[in-house]
Amino acid sequence: MYFIAGILSIIIVVLAIFQTKKIENIEEKEEEKINFESSETIELYNTQNDKIENVNLNYYLLCVVASEIPFKYEYEAIKAQVVVARTYLFNKIVNNLEEKGDVCDDYRHCQAYTPLEKLNEIWKNKGFTDKEIEEGKEKIQKAILDTKNQVIIYNGKIIDALFHASSPQRTEDAKAIWSCEDIPYLKSVENVEDETYENRNSQTILPYSVFKNTLIEKGYVENLTDEEMLNTKISEYTDSGRVKTIQVGNYKIKAEDLRTLFGIKSTNFTLSVDSENIVFNVIGYGHGVGLSQVGANTYAKLGKTYDEIIHHYYTGVDIVDGYEYTKEK
Repeated sequence: MYFIAGILSIIIVVLAIFQTKKIENIEEKEEEKINFESSETIELYNTQNDKIENVNLNYYLLCVVASEIPFKYEYEAIKAQVVVARTYLFNKIVNNLEEKGDVCDDYRHCQAYTPLEKLNEIWKNKGFTDKEIEEGKEKIQKAILDTKNQVIIYNGKIIDALFHASSPQRTEDAKAIWSCEDIPYLKSVENVEDETYENRNSQTILPYSVFKNTLIEKGYVENLTDEEMLNTKISEYTDSGRVKTIQVGNYKIKAEDLRTLFGIKSTNFTLSVDSENIVFNVIGYGHGVGLSQVGANTYAKLGKTYDEIIHHYYTGVDIVDGYEYTKEK
């Protein structure tokens, strides 16, 4: 009798301990969710409704990173993207580069920003399960917290942390495609990428009429004959091997301008012309400057840490903690 009572007492104590631990775990998880929110907010210009919204800094980073890079990528690649995204944002704020707000939500002008509600729809449409989506968001949140307040600087100043999707073999020098002043940390570097990346190779076919009319409309040419278009050719390459300019009739046109005008995925292309079309056979995706996301993921698979990845793509930089910023007046 006393033995049974003793056993029951032990069971009750064990259950009580288990219940206490369960409550503590729940509280810890809730505290983690609460602590994820930053004490800072940013002014986000919503281009859809022409309004400026105050958005929690960490929520903004979560939405940006989730919009810019697949959450299935390696954790160290995600962390690198977080630091890059935070740096990109702070550079906008520090140098007061936007007319409206600190930053906008248009990927063509700032970073891609999609609210979580919309991202959930996109992920579900791609076939991800609720569990995968939740794990993906938690992965990005952890990366934000694990790199809290970290940004990239060069000679004591925050950098313009440009990035892109893919640039097999080499990234590009910023000066080579934008004719800007030399930017020491945005140099062309060797790059290793997974050859199975779905957008590694692509093709853009432009009928003569589309090619000519767009160039005329945008003021690049006055007119073009079919014969001139038939003789379209690459006229100059950058040191990294990308196309710098093409020759159409008497006109030279920057390849980077063509990329943005016609949605060509990269300036790393070969060119062929037939009697009706100008054909671009393309390697890579994006402008090619700064961090390559596919490359970052590849290096992470090879055992590189996020800081090693950042130092590879941005020449001569430092990663600092607790960066304090003020807007330029």
